[in-house]
Amino acid sequence: MQFDIWLTFVAAFVVLLLILGPTLLLILSYALLADRLRDIIARQSVLSLLTRFGGVMLIIMGVFSAASRRSTA
Repeated sequence: MQFDIWLTFVAAFVVLLLILGPTLLLILSYALLADRLRDIIARQSVLSLLTRFGGVMLIIMGVFSAASRRSTA
């Protein structure tokens, strides 16, 4: 095998490894940690906290929307 062909192959392999490496690690870590995360979210204390946080965010967005409409009118 000629050296320049081999070097081109190695360069292409390294580029693909650099592009796909982080993506594959992200997919693998998500798959491994999804069960743990589901167990944490299923706790009653976490669910009530998420519900409260969502309600507070809706109120804040409503106040911001009302304030921005008054300032432009």
